[in-house]
Amino acid sequence: MAITVKLNELIQQPENAILSISTLLGQNLALLDCSGVVAVNPQQLTLLFTAIPEGWDFREIKEIFDFSTITLTFNHQLQEWINQRLGRTQSQPSITNYELSTTNDLDIFNFRNEVIGDYRRYIESFLKIRDSKVKEFVDAELDKGQLWTDPLVQLNPSYRKGATAKELVQQQTLHPDCERYFCKQDGSPFSFHYHQKQAFETAQRQEPYVVTTGTGSGKSMTYVVPIFDDLMRHPEISGVRAILVYPMNALINSQKEELDKFLRQVPNTHIRVEKYTGQESLTRKTEIQNNPPHILLTNYVMLELMLSRTHENKLVESPNLKFLVLDELHTYRGRQGADVAILIRKLRQRSKSNDELLCIGTSATMSTVGSREQRRQVVADVASKLFGVEIKPGNVIDETLERSIQRAEPTIEQLCQGILAGLPTELEQTPTEFRNHSLSYWIEMNFGLEEREGYLVRRQPISLETGATKLAEQTQLLEETCLTVLKQMFLWGSKTNGLAFRLHQFISQGGSVYATIESRDKRYLTLEGQYTTTDNRLLYPLVFCRECGQDYYVVRYDADKHIILPQLPTALDISPDDADITEGYLTLDEPELWDTGDEDRLPDSWFSETKKKGRVAKKDFARFIPRKLQVLPNGNVTSSLLQGTTCWFIPKPFLTCLNCGVLHDKKRNEFAKLSRLSSEGRSTATTLLCLSTTSRLKQVFTGEKAKAAKILSFTDNRQDASLQAGHFNDFVQTSFLRAALLGAIQAKGQLAHSELASVVVQYMGIT
Repeated sequence: MAITVKLNELIQQPENAILSISTLLGQNLALLDCSGVVAVNPQQLTLLFTAIPEGWDFREIKEIFDFSTITLTFNHQLQEWINQRLGRTQSQPSITNYELSTTNDLDIFNFRNEVIGDYRRYIESFLKIRDSKVKEFVDAELDKGQLWTDPLVQLNPSYRKGATAKELVQQQTLHPDCERYFCKQDGSPFSFHYHQKQAFETAQRQEPYVVTTGTGSGKSMTYVVPIFDDLMRHPEISGVRAILVYPMNALINSQKEELDKFLRQVPNTHIRVEKYTGQESLTRKTEIQNNPPHILLTNYVMLELMLSRTHENKLVESPNLKFLVLDELHTYRGRQGADVAILIRKLRQRSKSNDELLCIGTSATMSTVGSREQRRQVVADVASKLFGVEIKPGNVIDETLERSIQRAEPTIEQLCQGILAGLPTELEQTPTEFRNHSLSYWIEMNFGLEEREGYLVRRQPISLETGATKLAEQTQLLEETCLTVLKQMFLWGSKTNGLAFRLHQFISQGGSVYATIESRDKRYLTLEGQYTTTDNRLLYPLVFCRECGQDYYVVRYDADKHIILPQLPTALDISPDDADITEGYLTLDEPELWDTGDEDRLPDSWFSETKKKGRVAKKDFARFIPRKLQVLPNGNVTSSLLQGTTCWFIPKPFLTCLNCGVLHDKKRNEFAKLSRLSSEGRSTATTLLCLSTTSRLKQVFTGEKAKAAKILSFTDNRQDASLQAGHFNDFVQTSFLRAALLGAIQAKGQLAHSELASVVVQYMGIT
């Protein structure tokens, strides 16, 4: 039986280790797991193929490479390598697994690995670590996904069907003209979900309600349709009929576009919709004040201003006001929730249709504790306090889900057969075959849905690895086998619309490496930012010299109390607030690192020559001469040479590295001299991930799909969005210029100053 070897670990081993695995590969006794490998340098490929028979073609290579784990880039490299090895002049078809065939289908799992690989290489490119044990520890933690946990898989659920627009018209729930607004491009009527139908019926009874369903469930339709229906039943009405309040202007802009789509379905419609926020010009606001629309989209801050300004009375004192909608109800809590609750009461007092005002709220899940009825009661209580009107628990409308896979639950034997038999060929992977496959039911009920209190609810998202472990426990098959088949099933379901899913990847900054003050062989290393570990040993954050990678503890030295305490790793540029405490850096002693008589290695500018004492340190630099300390693991400084660990202490600012001797001045900040595990900022990380995602999407897709490859980024406020947009533009322009400069140098060999600008512009491709 072949042993599985991770290629990303193998290529970091010595030559003899790679050669030994090559021997096993040549005998079909090893299988290479290529997860996370984007490319392998030619020297390593040569070693890897040393014992592999020279006549082996793509068919034989497939037996020793696990192509369910291979990235697109490494796939191409491997193809070219084999063609070159066999002396071919023309390219042969790519080696692919069935997911990565020549179609425009995206293997999201490999895609995720490639983007994470880009991010990891970026982090490591700024980080030098001299200590081999610390380097091995950091690499191992990154391999385990310390900064990027396994992605979570979430199925898009199927909602119970309610009725079509035509059926609702026949039931007299909707006005007949609603069919014209709510229909598809081919003229067929919309089919509404059951929870949407419930909302329409509640609105028809003139009862306030709250809709708490998941993302993508069509919550906005639960109030848009009743408002449109009301305006069609009362075409004579003028002025503001509905005020829709959103927490962010971005949501307002998005909702306005959606409403306009419905209005364009009916030429010359009498329904008018307008935005009224801080983004509209004074002229536009004046036009809206003079001719109020039927539906006004605004935010709670602007609504507060409208209630306090007389020239906007028409908008809030409309005698025909009937609907008040609060979107994203869960965002209004604490002080902000109290402010909005008072605001609504002011509006109801000012409104001339106070008794008829219908309050509607929408939200994601607001309560997850207790039974379904208990959760509804909690939501009803919160919404009632917010709106100032009673909302019955029965009018809290949650989602009603149904299974997409209607086949019977498979037995354990059927699951084993489905896994061991493998998937059908790509031509046979039809929607019908997917729905009938034994694993389809298992996937939906273990990744998407669970039965609770007699009805279906969403499951908490889990990772693919967690699901594979669960499947392996039930079937008693190998976890690796289950993981491979699950990946293939998810991709099959995505391509055939059998089970659509989303991948949630959480990425965190690197933080710091923490270590105890002990010898390099004994000290404890962790990425967890805790204060102490076992035996009262303190944990200190490490920073690394950007020139050589020498590690330093970030500390606060209290000479009076003879103790060294940890300092926050993010406080590199913060000055101490206590004159008796010296902030600085501590590094472990080692042979030839530093000695008491090594002051000659320090720059002459730190010293002055005197007749009596000779070379003497200047007053401003005397305290920066390294001090030898014996430090115990609990931070206490001892005078005994038989206890503790010998260290060298240097105060802030960091002026010289004891290992490489690099010199710094006092003007540069500490961040430019020393790095933590993660030195990138949030804006840089976001820009890098966006660029990696879009560029790799364009490598996978061709034609129109490549042009449509985009990424959507959300942020909390306008200032952050402006910062990110500016950072993105600067990053792209700088990268573009550097790429052109590199291309010009590679092509020309060398460039003179006289031709530098023209040649670089030429390689920019600017016309």
